[in-house]
Amino acid sequence: MSASASRPSLRRSALHAAFATAATLVAAAALPASAQQPGSERHSRAERAPQLSLSATAYRDVAQNRVTVTLYAERESPQPAAGQAQVSELLGPVLERLKSHGDLQVQGSGYRTDPLWQQSRIVGWRTRGSIQVSAQPSPAFNRLIGELAAQLNIESVAYWLSREAQLAVERELIAEAVAAFRTKADTAAKALGFNGYSMRNVAIDAAGPIRPEHAPKVMMSRAAAGAAPVPLPAAEGRTTVTVTVSASVALGR
Repeated sequence: MSASASRPSLRRSALHAAFATAATLVAAAALPASAQQPGSERHSRAERAPQLSLSATAYRDVAQNRVTVTLYAERESPQPAAGQAQVSELLGPVLERLKSHGDLQVQGSGYRTDPLWQQSRIVGWRTRGSIQVSAQPSPAFNRLIGELAAQLNIESVAYWLSREAQLAVERELIAEAVAAFRTKADTAAKALGFNGYSMRNVAIDAAGPIRPEHAPKVMMSRAAAGAAPVPLPAAEGRTTVTVTVSASVALGR
């Protein structure tokens, strides 16, 4: 067979191969989308399902387990340095006594010196220095503060919940909040005519007292205390810790 005769045969073979490839591609394109990408179809159905936003909260009232007392000394003097020295002499021994108690947290709150005005001129200076002491509420602590009130003034008392105690309560409340959410979601789904649900975008938030909650101000001066120490009145209260579970749920039949 000559070369010129073999060329048409080669062209026919190439055309047959091209038609076969094209037929295969057309057949693949004709397959249902579910046969090509079953996972994508299921995901699409889930996205089209009705969405419901819900939240549930668990809370607990707990006793405030810490108390902070602010003590201060105040003196007036013709010159600032004299007043500052007098205030330091009053605060120094109290600080040393408080630091000897290992169960107390003690910190100085600083000094402040302000001018005393009379007829538009400075006639003296008022110096004030304060310290804060924190502890677990107890009769022994109340007696100690009562004794210190014979030397210093009590400005305020604040009862609060420690961070450690708050976190411990939150850990217990998470399971309660999740159970409450599941109950609410199941009830809502059935009320709307659906058999079940799947959760989306879950968030868990906790809330508690951010700062110490102050009791009404207690002003006890050395003169009011008199010779006999008066224990600090017990007035600790309770505070609320909450945990909230929020999510959107996809309803299914």
